Amino acid sequence: MKKSIITQKIIAKAFKDLMQSNAYHQISVSDIMQTAKIRRQTFYNYFQNQEELLSWIFENDFAELINDNLDYYGWQNELLLLLRYLDENQIFYQKIFVIDKNFEHFFLIQWENLIDKVIFDQEKKSDYHWSDLEKSFICRYNAAAICAITKESIIRGNSLEKLYSQIVNLLLAQIKIFES
Repeated sequence: MKKSIITQKIIAKAFKDLMQSNAYHQISVSDIMQTAKIRRQTFYNYFQNQEELLSWIFENDFAELINDNLDYYGWQNELLLLLRYLDENQIFYQKIFVIDKNFEHFFLIQWENLIDKVIFDQEKKSDYHWSDLEKSFICRYNAAAICAITKESIIRGNSLEKLYSQIVNLLLAQIKIFES
């Protein structure tokens, strides 16, 4: 039986809503499902536990934001959408960074995927061909820096959208240096 993405999204939204005003460890499956207005047992048709729900939220939200839309929107628009999404869900992600140490690694990988797309797009516009070592270096270096800055901004409650032009300018400047 195919799982309903709509039901999963309703459950995820209920969980995120509860995280706005409650600590993670204070939220039960019953709370989530009561907020979602779905019977409790349905939760277990989709998720084994709250940790699995969290993983699903990360994978689903970031897949929709980054992987599914990159070819359609282009990396600059995708970056802006991602920063706006993080701003809108800032309280949720503040709490996630504290309770889930694996999330930071996942977050880093998502930044690497986005920066890889940046290089791919820029390479199509240029005569320069990037070596695998150059691509790997610039992806890992920038992803680590952007991940750290965005994490800090989330934890401090600062707007991430304000970082947009700085991130774009930094990436374009670094790419230009490599292509020179």
